[in-house]
Amino acid sequence: MVHYKLIYFNLRGRGELARLILHHQEVAFEDFRFEREEWTKYKTGTPFGQVPVLEVDGKPLAQSNAIARYLARQHGLAGQNEWEQSQADMYVDCIYDLISGTRPIIHESDKEKQKEILQKFLKETVNPHLEKLEQQLIKNGTGFLVGKSITWADLAYYSFFSPMTERFGDSVMDNSPHLKKLVEHVANIPQIKKYVETRPKTTL
Repeated sequence: MVHYKLIYFNLRGRGELARLILHHQEVAFEDFRFEREEWTKYKTGTPFGQVPVLEVDGKPLAQSNAIARYLARQHGLAGQNEWEQSQADMYVDCIYDLISGTRPIIHESDKEKQKEILQKFLKETVNPHLEKLEQQLIKNGTGFLVGKSITWADLAYYSFFSPMTERFGDSVMDNSPHLKKLVEHVANIPQIKKYVETRPKTTL
């Protein structure tokens, strides 16, 4: 049996998609978390001075997207054929673009300025993307972004929009009923629900 050890901060962040994949598929793993002030202790032991890192029987794999894709392919969440896999990869790449766009919002301490940056981000980046997503969900007609069953792409959108709505309210997805339904569906999957209820409480 393969032993997985996922090494990341005690945050959701860029480690959460890998955790969701493993919990969804009910794969045992060591969820090794540490606090930000402990980072220097672990940094030199990582391949590129970054986390997350996934150890697979002691062998390290770095870069959050590579880790999540590897786990999705190993455990049946990558898509049913090469085309579906490529489509799922495409949507996950979109999520990483969105994550990068949230950094100025998260790091802004002035609440009024934060609201301004958020509204600009929603108007110029998120909303146009959500329009495309709604079209895809309607076209696919299964409730999922790709194919007829859940993929890591669906988990990625849940992972991004769940904390977004926690932090900024449900209005973020007001004009995206199909995506909202997908996010709610993922939230109510028993193994995901159990994990979310028991994971450490963090702001990010």
